[in-house]
Amino acid sequence: MPSKGTTSQRGYGWRHQKLRKQYEPLVKSGRATCWRCGEPIHPDAKWDLGHDDNNRDLTRGPEHVGRECPAGGNRATASRRNPEPPPALGFFST
Repeated sequence: MPSKGTTSQRGYGWRHQKLRKQYEPLVKSGRATCWRCGEPIHPDAKWDLGHDDNNRDLTRGPEHVGRECPAGGNRATASRRNPEPPPALGFFST
């Protein structure tokens, strides 16, 4: 599914790209930790420069990519990973 808006509208514009470039040597050296889970990010692993979950204007730091994160990826995809069961099946969880 295509993303909505430009990279800048989604919070990945020039400022974000410049900041990510600044973090790159730290990640490639193997000294970066994921801000979500606190685990190290392997130098060869894919990584993102993570935003705050509630305020996309705040950059939190390097993070594992999606499902690679031991903390389960970002909250934006949580409902797809752990969907609520349909109401008709709710009695199974009691």
